Amino acid sequence: MKSWKSGGLAAIVVVAATAYWWSQSQGTTPSDGAQTAQAGSGGRGGEGGPGGRGPSAALVVVKPVVDAVINDRLKAVGSGKALASVSVVPLSSGLLTDVLVKSGQQVSKGDVLALLDDDEQSLARDRAARTAENAAVDEARLAQLYRTRTTTEAELIRSRADLADANLALREAELALARRKITAPIDGIVGLVAVDSGNYVTTQTEIVTIDNRETIVLEFWVPERFANQIKVGQALEATAQANPSRVHQGLITGISSRVESDSRTLPVEAQLDNQSDTLRPGMSFNLSLAFNGETYPAVDPLAIQWDSTGSFVWRANGDKAERIPVKIIQRNPESVLVASELAAGDEVITEGLLTLRPGSQIRIQGAPRNAPGGQGSGNRPAPGENTAAANAATTQAAQP
Repeated sequence: MKSWKSGGLAAIVVVAATAYWWSQSQGTTPSDGAQTAQAGSGGRGGEGGPGGRGPSAALVVVKPVVDAVINDRLKAVGSGKALASVSVVPLSSGLLTDVLVKSGQQVSKGDVLALLDDDEQSLARDRAARTAENAAVDEARLAQLYRTRTTTEAELIRSRADLADANLALREAELALARRKITAPIDGIVGLVAVDSGNYVTTQTEIVTIDNRETIVLEFWVPERFANQIKVGQALEATAQANPSRVHQGLITGISSRVESDSRTLPVEAQLDNQSDTLRPGMSFNLSLAFNGETYPAVDPLAIQWDSTGSFVWRANGDKAERIPVKIIQRNPESVLVASELAAGDEVITEGLLTLRPGSQIRIQGAPRNAPGGQGSGNRPAPGENTAAANAATTQAAQP
C-alpha cells in the first residue's frame, strides 16, 4: 500500500517538474498557457494573440440626420385700427339746434353733421357786408376825384385801406357764421352720436366719431431677430379672432426706424382691404409672415451627449464610431437643431452609447449582414469559428 502511494507521488512530482521545465523553456507559465487557451476559446472577447479577433463590436441603433429650417415663419398678434379715425368737436361754443346724422351712417367730407345757433353770427356777417359795401363806394368816388385832380393821393390811399379792412372783417364774420355748422372732416362711417339737439357744447365736446374703415391698419410687433428680414411690401396673412375661418391677405406698409429697448421688438404696420366691411377697428388679429429662414442639421434628441468640452454626437462611419462636436441651436420635441459638420443623410447613434470611444467597432441593428457595420460585417465570427480557435489554442498550450 505504501509502495503504491509512493509511486503515485513520484509520478505527480515528475509531471509537475516536466511542466515547469517546459514553461521555463517557452518563456511562459502554465497559468499563462491556460489564459491563452481561454482567450482563444472566447473568440470575440480576446484582444490579439493566436486565435484572437480584437475587441467585440458594440450593437447600436442609428437614425439619419435631416435638414430643418427655422425662423422661416413668424406668428404675431396685432390690433386693427381704421385707416382714418376722427373725433368731431365744434370749432366754437353754442347751443345745438339740430343733429343731422345717425349712428352707422355713411358720410362724405364736408357733409353737415349738426348745427349751432347762429343768429348773432348772421347779424355780424350782414353788418360787415354793409361796411365793406360802403368802403367800396368811397374808394370808387375818391379814385374818380383823384383822376380829375380834385383830391389828394393820401385820401385815395386811406380809402383803399378802409376797403381792405372792411373786406377782412366781412371774411371774419363769414368764417364765424360757417363755424356754426359742424361738418365731416373725412369720408367714413359715423359712430355713436354723443349729443342731442338742445345741448350746449364747447370746443371740447365730442359730437360724433367717424371712421374710414375701407382699409384696416394692423399694428403689431416682431422680435428683433427679424428686424433685418421684414420689408415694406411684404405679404402677410391675417385672421380675425372673431372669425378664424377667414384668412385675409395684407401687405406691410410701415416699419419703425428703431427696436424698442424695453421689449426688444420692432413696431410694424400692415394694411388689409376691407371693402366688404366685415372687419372693425379695434379687432384682434393673428398674423403669419413667411421668411426664407435658416437651415440646420436636425438630430434625434437621444443622440446628444455632453462632457467637459461641450456637446457632441456619435456618427456611424462604416463600422466605426466617430465623435462629432455640435452646438445646439434649437430644441424641439422631436429633434434638436445643431451647428456642426453633419450633413443630411449622415447616421448618428441614438442607442448603445455608453461603451463608445473614438474609433470603436460598432454593429448597426437592422443593417444588412454584408453592409459596413452590419451584424455579419466581420465583427461577429462565423459559426464554429470560436470552437476551432479554442481547440488550436488548447493543443498549442498542451504540447510538451
